[in-house]
Amino acid sequence: MQWGPHGIRVNTICPTFIFTPLTQATFDDPNRRAGIESKIKLGRVGTVEDIMGAMLYLASDACALATGTALRVGGGWTAG
Repeated sequence: MQWGPHGIRVNTICPTFIFTPLTQATFDDPNRRAGIESKIKLGRVGTVEDIMGAMLYLASDACALATGTALRVGGGWTAG
């Protein structure tokens, strides 16, 4: 609301669990990984590549009228 009049859009990406070198220890534990994956409707942990499309969309002119948006890239985590 504050930045819109200046042509600045503010949006966010809300990803599910994403596999990175920093999260590897979590996913190396089979029980922990299974518990996480059981809650993700697509049945797998995300990768950085999985959120790249959302990042490109929010940064592009295709999203020129969106601001104040939270884009979920969660594999269905919050779907049910």
